[in-house]
Amino acid sequence: MKSITAVVVLTLTVLAFTGQAKNIEFKVADKDFLVKQKFVLDIFQHIYQDDVHVVKYADSFYEYKPWEHVSDYHHAEKLEHFFELWQHHPFHDDQVWTVMYERHEEYAVGLVRLFYFAKNWETFQHAAFWARQHVNKQLFVYAFTIASLFRDDMQGVVLPAHYEIHPWSFFDAETLETAEHYKMHGFHHVKQLNNIYNVVVKSNYTNFHGDMNYEHGLAYFLEDVGFNSFYYYFNLDYPFWTKGDEVHVLNKDRRGELYLYVHWQLLARYYMERLSNDLGEVPTFNMYEPVDAGFYSGLRGYNGVPYPSRDNEHYFYHKDNVEFVKHVELYTQRIMDWIHKNSKHDVEVINQLGNMLQGNVDSIDKQFYGSLDKWYRYIVNEGRPFGKWQETYPGTFMHYDTSMRDPLFFEVYKNLLTHYWHLMETFPEYTKVDYGFEGVKIDAVHMPESLTTYFEYFDADISNAVNVETVENTVVPTHDALYAFGRNSFHNGSSFVVKARQHRLNHKPFEFTMDITADKAQTAVVKVFIGPKYDEYGHVIPLEHNYQNFFELEHFKVQLEAGVNHVKRASGDFSFWVSDRTTYLELYQKLMDATNSDYKFKLDQSETHCGVPNRMMLPKGKKGGQVYQFFYMVYPFHEPTVAQYTGYDPIVSCGVGHGSRYVDALPFGFPFNRPVKHDYYFEVDNFKFFDVKIFHRDEHTNVA
Repeated sequence: MKSITAVVVLTLTVLAFTGQAKNIEFKVADKDFLVKQKFVLDIFQHIYQDDVHVVKYADSFYEYKPWEHVSDYHHAEKLEHFFELWQHHPFHDDQVWTVMYERHEEYAVGLVRLFYFAKNWETFQHAAFWARQHVNKQLFVYAFTIASLFRDDMQGVVLPAHYEIHPWSFFDAETLETAEHYKMHGFHHVKQLNNIYNVVVKSNYTNFHGDMNYEHGLAYFLEDVGFNSFYYYFNLDYPFWTKGDEVHVLNKDRRGELYLYVHWQLLARYYMERLSNDLGEVPTFNMYEPVDAGFYSGLRGYNGVPYPSRDNEHYFYHKDNVEFVKHVELYTQRIMDWIHKNSKHDVEVINQLGNMLQGNVDSIDKQFYGSLDKWYRYIVNEGRPFGKWQETYPGTFMHYDTSMRDPLFFEVYKNLLTHYWHLMETFPEYTKVDYGFEGVKIDAVHMPESLTTYFEYFDADISNAVNVETVENTVVPTHDALYAFGRNSFHNGSSFVVKARQHRLNHKPFEFTMDITADKAQTAVVKVFIGPKYDEYGHVIPLEHNYQNFFELEHFKVQLEAGVNHVKRASGDFSFWVSDRTTYLELYQKLMDATNSDYKFKLDQSETHCGVPNRMMLPKGKKGGQVYQFFYMVYPFHEPTVAQYTGYDPIVSCGVGHGSRYVDALPFGFPFNRPVKHDYYFEVDNFKFFDVKIFHRDEHTNVA
């Protein structure tokens, strides 16, 4: 029985990324649910310390060894290898973990299975507590997060933002060192607010001391904590190493096509941001030539080891990378051969290509086609040898939460996506017949001719980056309610919070209204994109060369009536965009209030992990304005194979693996998903372009 009490207060539902719904309805957690929520908040605090739990757990937790309780797990035979592996070669924090290495992947698969196959909540708690005490923490967070996304008894449970669980992957070493200094100095001269030491640390981007190249000027975009978290969660929703289970079948979601589309859209968004900074097209990664853009990570792990950086004009084609280069050459040729032998022109072929490029378990032949995604990451990583296993130190490119920080990420995926565009070249070009919508016309679009972006302060709770006293050495004061409740960011009798303050891009809200005439009542879909109008030299980009650069903003179903229809939408209601995450401290405070009073702990999709940060919707533009173009489309509704929301509750779940996430059956990116060779085919009544000038109000990307 699910422990959530339904309290529906609003019936507005809007679509989410690639059709998934951001549902504004909410539910209220009951007492049983609050117990689970508290366990999650407790288990993730000060992740690298094993002795920080304020509330003492029963002895059974500390004595627990999962291999001694195999009857408490479904499919116990699938756990045998992990138990054997762990007892011979445990993976602790003295090693650096990445799911990209096959040896490390074994541990991830085993640990996710351990969590997911637990027959009940009590067993899951014990397994999670055991792993929290013994397993490498990056591995633990990865496995726990995946299991929580798919376990029925975890639906709706809120995980703290990943950048607050593991700030080492998001904030530079200077920020984390400053945070630790405040604690070491006893929060001297720090004022208390509501009996909590409040520290705000200025956290700048890595170009604060100067740009090492032109791309470095985009650090505010590349290092955005919300954007990087989105990419991290996308890869946890669809782990390359699993098909899912009998309930969550990942390939039902067209996972390969989605993989291609997400990376295509990231590239399109990055290109528009480059134009805002007078940079041109994203270069295509060439592993045989020096790479212009160097990279300064600024990050260090909890172990103090800095993530490797890279000089400008770096050369990847050397003896240490020869094996990786040969694999890329081999698999590239095989995939290109497959593409040019293809004679089918449907979504399934696109899905197959995406699975092959990623090299996931749904690939039609993983052994033969390999994983170009992974081999390119190996080439770029080329870190120094580390540890007793003769492995290369996994740098930023080897982790989903840090790889987008490197501008080379976009160059590599532009290279990978050339396979997609090669495939689409084998498809017939869309014509006016394919684009048109008989009897339906967009008469006009009404929206502001100018939009505004700006940088604003954003605070993240990085208290996890600060080591705290063990519970045994702490005197519990009766007046500190948060500590008594279980939050152990605590020093000298009072709770504390350390916030990293950054400037993050945002925009002023806007809305549009479409005037649509229909000859009869019918169901349709509306799609909205934004794309560049001019290149970095001020020349108009012809649609034949620009179709890959359009970024999807909205996609929703609408019921047209015969006659004139007015379809209105505000940017705050756009489907797959989400608000900033509630901080770790605020989650604890809300949970404590809900546990101890009649305060309602609400659950909804307004901050869902599968959404894109709302603040990243528009490119920065320029102080004097920069012209972009919106594209509006109304199109016949194509019924999906499985009706949307079938099999899951969209109020608390993203519905991964149910095959019912999407609003319709159109190919992702339509109508830009095939090469445009005749721009006049877009001259149909149900398409309309609209020029908008984006003004940027502030040029200061760093806090100080």
